[in-house]
Amino acid sequence: MSLDSKGQNEKAVIRKLVRELDAARISYCHWKSNCRLEATLAGDEDIDILVDRRQAANLQGALSVSGFKLAQSALGAGHPSTFHAIGLDGHTGELVDLHVCHEVYSGDSLVKNYRMPIEGELLANTRELLGVKVPDAACELVYFVLRIALKHLSPIELLKSNRHRSNNADELAWLQQAASRSIVPPPAICDRLFPVIGPGLFSDLVNAVARQDAILLRIRLGWKVAWRLRGMRRLSAFAAAASRLWRFGDFVRGKLSGAKSLHLVSGGAIVALVGPKATGKSTTANELARCLGRHLNVCRIHAGKPPPTLISWIPSWFVPLARRLLPHERWAVYEDAARRERRDFSLFHVARMALLAHDRRRLLQRALRKAAAGAIVISDRYPSLQPGTIDSSSFDSLALAGCDSWLKRKLMQYERYCYSAIPRPNLVIKLTAPIAIAIARDATRDKAGGPDEAAVRRHWELERKTDFGSTPVVTIDTTAPLEETARQAVNAVWAVL
Repeated sequence: MSLDSKGQNEKAVIRKLVRELDAARISYCHWKSNCRLEATLAGDEDIDILVDRRQAANLQGALSVSGFKLAQSALGAGHPSTFHAIGLDGHTGELVDLHVCHEVYSGDSLVKNYRMPIEGELLANTRELLGVKVPDAACELVYFVLRIALKHLSPIELLKSNRHRSNNADELAWLQQAASRSIVPPPAICDRLFPVIGPGLFSDLVNAVARQDAILLRIRLGWKVAWRLRGMRRLSAFAAAASRLWRFGDFVRGKLSGAKSLHLVSGGAIVALVGPKATGKSTTANELARCLGRHLNVCRIHAGKPPPTLISWIPSWFVPLARRLLPHERWAVYEDAARRERRDFSLFHVARMALLAHDRRRLLQRALRKAAAGAIVISDRYPSLQPGTIDSSSFDSLALAGCDSWLKRKLMQYERYCYSAIPRPNLVIKLTAPIAIAIARDATRDKAGGPDEAAVRRHWELERKTDFGSTPVVTIDTTAPLEETARQAVNAVWAVL
C-alpha cells in the first residue's frame, strides 16, 4: 500500500506535528510500538516520541504551532522526564494524546522504575517509516524485549500486559524482520548498552516473548533481568511497591468512574449548551463528553434539572402530587406571555422557584470547583443574566417592587441572590434550528406527556431573550449532521481552553 493511500486515515494534527519537528530540525523519534505506526498516525493509539532534552525549548514551540496543549495528571501520577500534550484534529473533532520523553524509563506501566540510558542510541540511529523518524529496528528490538521482561514483575502488570500477549509476539516478529537489515545485530547492541544482561539471557528473552504460552518462563526471566539491572532502579523495592499500589488505585478509580485523570495545564472550563427545546442539547453534550473525555477529565451536569439539596429534598417528594392538585401552578402557566407581563406569582410558585435557584447555585458552584481543579464541565442548559428566560431568575425588579407580601418578597430576593451568585460559564454554545424542524424533532421524542408543540414555541420565544454578558457565545445550527455539529462544538471548546 502506498504512503498516500495510507495517509487517507491520518489525523492532520499529527502529520502537522511531524512536519514542525522536521522543520525545526529537532532530534526526535517515535520510539516504540512502531509496528502499529499506521494506527498511531490515525489517532487510534497514543503517540510516543523521544526528544533530545537539549531541544526542549524548540519542542515547546513546535507543539504550540501544531496546536497541542500541555496536560498533566490531576493526581500527579506522571513519570520522570515525561509529559503529555493533547492535540485536536479540527477536521474530525477528535483528540490525540502525545507522550513526550526526554529520558527513557522502563518497567511496569504503573511505576517505570528503571532508568534505561539508551536515548542517545535511539536518537543517533533512526530510519524513516511512513514519513516519521523511528529508531533503528535492532535497537528498538533490544529495548522492546527488556521492556516486556520488566512487565512481568508484579501481578497487576501481569494481568494488564498478558491480555495482549499475542500482540507482543507479533511485534517481536515484525522487529526481527526489520532488524535483519540492520548493520549491527540486536545481541551486539544489547551487549554494548546492557553488558550485565549477557548474550545468553538476551537470547532466552527473545524466545520467551515469541512463545505466547511461556508466561512462567517470562516471569522467571523478568526477575533475572530486574536483578541484573538493579543498579538502574530509581526507587527502592518498598517505595516502588507503594507507588504501584497508589497508581493502581488511581487506575481502578478511573475505570470505575469512566473519567480520565488528565487535565490541561491551562486549566479547566465550564461549557454551557443552551437553546430551545428539540435543538439537540443533550445529544450534542453527549458527543462533546465522548470526544473530550477520551483523553481529558470531563464532567457532565444538567443545570436545567439540578439534583435536590438537603432543604429541597423533602419538598421534591410532593411535586407529582402538586402537579395533580394544582394544575394552575404548572410551568406552562407561568411561561405564558400575558401571565409574565402581569407578574402574578403565587406563594407556592415563588417558594418553588427559590428552592430551584438554591439547587442550581449549589450544583454550579460545585461545577466551578471541578473546573478550577482542571475538569471540563459540560452543562446541559444554563441560567442567563436576563430574568424571565429559561432556567434563569423568574423575578425582575418590577416583580419585586410590586410584591405586597413580605414572605414572597423575601423569597424573591433570595432567589435573585442565588442567581447572582452563580458562576459564569467560560463558553456558551447556543444551538439553533428552524422552529419547524424543532417541532418535528419534538414529535419523535419519547417523553412523558408526548409531543408539546406549544411548549416548543414558548421556549423558542424565551430563548431569544437570553443574555450571557461578556461570556463568549458560539452559535451552531444543528440542522447539519450530528458529526458536523459535534465537530464544531469540540472546536469551539478547544479554542477557549
